[in-house]
Amino acid sequence: MTKSNIIRKITSRKFIIAVITTLVGIITVFIGDNEAVNVIAGAAMTIIPTIVYCIVEGVVDAKSVQTLTETTVDAAEKLGADKTVVDVIEQVGTMGEILVGDGNNK
Repeated sequence: MTKSNIIRKITSRKFIIAVITTLVGIITVFIGDNEAVNVIAGAAMTIIPTIVYCIVEGVVDAKSVQTLTETTVDAAEKLGADKTVVDVIEQVGTMGEILVGDGNNK
């Protein structure tokens, strides 16, 4: 991952919202008046945004892999690659989608 990709990811709105929500949750846990409510609220505000962020990023990454696979298959076919090569490219793309997650829990 390049430095520009890292900067782009940590300055994304989704990531910033997740960080702010996490910080608010942590502050709630340590500064609130009613301990039980604050612990539950803090835990929820810490865990839920993190899970949502991971799911959203997984879906985005899976779509990127799918687009890249489709483009590569199209280029291979136009360059005259045989069916075996095209099948391997599609299988590698499918593996990439599985690795990053496709949001459908397949």
